Amino acid sequence: MKKFCAVLFILLFLVVFTILETKKDYVYRVLEVFEGDKLCLDLDFDQKCSPDEVVQIKNINTFPLKNTEKARYYAKKYGFNTEEAIKLGFLAKKFSESTLLNRDVRLKYPLNPWQKANSSLSPYNAKYNYRFAQIKFQNKDYAKILLENGLAISFDSKGFNPYEAYENHSKMKANLKQFQKLKLIALDTKYKIYHNPDCPKTVKIKEYSLVPLDKILPGYKKCKYCFTGRSPAQKKYQKSSLASIYTISPQKTFNNVTLFLINPNVVNKPSPFCRIPACRALLDNINDSNASIDFALYGIDGQNEVIEALLAAKKRGVKIRGVVDSKPDNTYIYRDTAKLKENFDVVSDLRPAYMHNKFFVFDNKKVFTGSMNISNTGSGGYNANTAVLINDTRAAQIYTKEFEQLYSGTFQVSKTDFSTKIKLSDKTSLHILFSPASNPYEKSISPILKNAKKEIFVSIFFLTHKGIIQDLILAKKRGVDVKIIYDALGAGNMKDKTKILRAAKIPLKAENWGGKCHEKNMVIDSKILITGSANFSNSGMNKNDENILIFENPDIASFYRTHFLNLYNSIDEKYLKYTPRAESFESGNSCYDGIDNNFDGKIDSEDIGCRR
Repeated sequence: MKKFCAVLFILLFLVVFTILETKKDYVYRVLEVFEGDKLCLDLDFDQKCSPDEVVQIKNINTFPLKNTEKARYYAKKYGFNTEEAIKLGFLAKKFSESTLLNRDVRLKYPLNPWQKANSSLSPYNAKYNYRFAQIKFQNKDYAKILLENGLAISFDSKGFNPYEAYENHSKMKANLKQFQKLKLIALDTKYKIYHNPDCPKTVKIKEYSLVPLDKILPGYKKCKYCFTGRSPAQKKYQKSSLASIYTISPQKTFNNVTLFLINPNVVNKPSPFCRIPACRALLDNINDSNASIDFALYGIDGQNEVIEALLAAKKRGVKIRGVVDSKPDNTYIYRDTAKLKENFDVVSDLRPAYMHNKFFVFDNKKVFTGSMNISNTGSGGYNANTAVLINDTRAAQIYTKEFEQLYSGTFQVSKTDFSTKIKLSDKTSLHILFSPASNPYEKSISPILKNAKKEIFVSIFFLTHKGIIQDLILAKKRGVDVKIIYDALGAGNMKDKTKILRAAKIPLKAENWGGKCHEKNMVIDSKILITGSANFSNSGMNKNDENILIFENPDIASFYRTHFLNLYNSIDEKYLKYTPRAESFESGNSCYDGIDNNFDGKIDSEDIGCRR
């Protein structure tokens, strides 16, 4: 009898344990969003998306992103035309990206306590290249979230629709209203050809995209209505349409210089992962270093991959030294900077002015620099930035000289001027300057602005330097085309400077992205590109430790110029006249990104700009 009771007790214990175990939530990070209902979950916790980690949400479908038989079938079934159905597919994808990307979801509880703990995730299906899953987000079935927002339809291959009651057809139609001024182009799987005899050429567009009627093809100004099918009488209305969607972060190598242009329209939240090419290039160079890595950084925050790569380099014998910014009380603006001090040979500046550099020197051969901070908003890809990789020993030697004096404790006005102009190739001249010793504005930037003949395009976080502002106004007066992209926070904080520039009839757009316009760039006459770590402010030019690059190369300048215009056109025309709040429903995903965008101590719904 005792033996029987013991066995019974063990069995009961196993049953209770199994039930309790199956009641756990199993949490996974969303690494990618392919469609509104198709995601990549980090099932093996390696922070990489593999084919067997792609999941399709059970019992629902979002509308397709292409002109397929399925798209045409759903369009007919729900009373839309095919283009409208595809637009809803785009909207569902955008919704899931803004809601789930780089956030945690939970697998729905198993339906049967005897099932395996993750049984709501089906086995990998090689035929369809995904698994089926039922997931929860913030304790709510995500399928219902999509359905209730008019972004999905209920579906089951056996004819039973368990979610049919949650379909919201009126919300679907309401969603389409925001696309009234957008036209879907490239509706077939191959090239879509648009042709009009009034236009100079036939244009081929490969990728699917949603674009405004009056900006379908930037650069084809003379025929911008040829591709819309709209009558000339409607041109006036078209000119007030929404800004164009620009979602490419271009990069290009020019001999021994690679430019990484980070577009804030691509991702809608900060990330602790190195998910953009610029950051991955940084990791690659850390991992490829054999002898030495010297870095001068404003700080580091939320980028453990970079710290781990540096630790691995140290373990294999690479000599690592660093200089970081710190306040006089030896505290840091970026919290994880302390980890650099703990693990590497690092010197702090301990001064009120900033050590604002963001550069690395690898093996005395290559330099990685630019405006990108090593942070979840910088190298995480949320902010607009420019990063530069220079594979040239002379450039590395110049940066090493600057690093050595910083490392020895010589900062800011006490420094020696190591600015140098070098020839990188037949077409590329590079002038390397270091604030404040190089006096970059007086000696280099001002003469360039004063000699501009056609264009000066500026993309900047802070533009407060009186001399630069005056140079831009004088250039405008002599007929130079001056355009400015100004960060919303910078423009909002410096209203008097913004007002002066706009009063001079300079087209100045305050950005309305979620992330910052953190660039410090000018492109002049499609010949010269100025970039680096320094804002166009008195502190950037005359107080902080900064590095500035001036490239004289028409190919490099034109490459950035195209990017600038795409960014400029992605900002609505109304922001020529006023500045949106940096944290508000006007500014991208800033009310849902989990950070304090305007540095007022209030995040998302706590901020006045995010209250409905």
